[in-house]
Amino acid sequence: MPSSPVPLSGLYLRRRRHSARTSLLPVPDERPQRPPALAPSQPCGHRQRPSARGGRRRQRGGAGRSSGAMERPRRRKGRRLRGGRCRRVGAAGARQPPPGMSPPGPGPGEAAAGAGEAARRDPLAADLRCSLFAAALQSYKRDSALRPFPGRYASGDTKDFEGLRADIDALPSLKELLESVPNTEKRTWDLFSWILSSKVFTIQSTKKHEYEKIQELTGMSGTAVPAPDYLFEVVYCDQMNTKFAETKGERDLIYAFHGSRLENFHSILHNGLHCHLNRTSLFGEGTYLTSDLSLALLYSPHGLGWQRSALGSVLSCVAVCEIIDHPDVKCQVKKKDSEEIDRKRARVKNSEGGDVPQKYFVVTNNQLLRVKYLLVYSQKQHRRPSSQSSWFYTHRFAIMMMLYLLLLIVIGASNSPTFIYYWHRMFDSER
Repeated sequence: MPSSPVPLSGLYLRRRRHSARTSLLPVPDERPQRPPALAPSQPCGHRQRPSARGGRRRQRGGAGRSSGAMERPRRRKGRRLRGGRCRRVGAAGARQPPPGMSPPGPGPGEAAAGAGEAARRDPLAADLRCSLFAAALQSYKRDSALRPFPGRYASGDTKDFEGLRADIDALPSLKELLESVPNTEKRTWDLFSWILSSKVFTIQSTKKHEYEKIQELTGMSGTAVPAPDYLFEVVYCDQMNTKFAETKGERDLIYAFHGSRLENFHSILHNGLHCHLNRTSLFGEGTYLTSDLSLALLYSPHGLGWQRSALGSVLSCVAVCEIIDHPDVKCQVKKKDSEEIDRKRARVKNSEGGDVPQKYFVVTNNQLLRVKYLLVYSQKQHRRPSSQSSWFYTHRFAIMMMLYLLLLIVIGASNSPTFIYYWHRMFDSER
């Protein structure tokens, strides 16, 4: 039998989910069911989904929302919710700084004590660290040269280079800094202690006689090469020494020079030479070194460092590296019991220029070398003996040209008949 007609007053319009047609459905008489309360085993902030479609629609529209037990519990600040997903991260799970940045340094008292002790113990080494840091900061490629970067001057991926530049310009000389420890601002000590902090290596100044030892290790010839103004040794921690010794094994060590711009040495010391692989060089990809110091100096031009440095504001730096004698180190070596060059050791893969030249080493494995010494050359303003000698030295080219022209005039006049005629006539008239 046909069902009784439904009055139009009890109908409402509803569109089906996947259809544009309108259907007439009776209004449900039951009230929307209240969703069940949270179970103790459910995670915080997650409710059980209602089974009825109509109840879900009213929950979205707000009609089925109830007060009291259904309100989302608010967490108090500092509260830890156990057994759920909403848990505050403690100190062990603190957010780590992005790559290339370091965490903030210690407190003011600890920073002043540690940095002050290190600077008093070896002021030249502390001065060099500040100079290399300032050179990287002033570079046009400071984003890549200044790594690691102090975390106090970074917010996410944004680096405050201008604020860091202002603080490094306000940093007094080491002598003034150590004499005014109580009156120095915390921000200054934090930056100074960060520059000197490193758990991997330390830098120590050495005597000039160590340069003779370096000459013997590198096999330098008798070519006249200027001696460095300052000499420093890089001392690594026990863990790094053990790792390098395991890589070396029974192989020999090769000592060679690596020249680079002053702005690169902050990153070289902290990250190693693998960050400066030359991918576009003529003899293939790798780190280039040489046994000739004069060649290395060509790649180490003087650069602007720290203005208040006791070493000088304009410096040049050359690294003396330890290289493990491994087949991945390409160089000109002879085969065993033969005078023939080993071609496998003399050519880098994808080399466009052929074999590696003599006195050159191309290291293709980053684990096979490390920096051992730093040769620092300073371009200081020396006091000149007198202003007269200084004027002649400054205008030496013009003076030489004038003397050369005068010599040409004398030679031309001596060969001129007219000049000779008047010359003899002048002397005859005097008689």
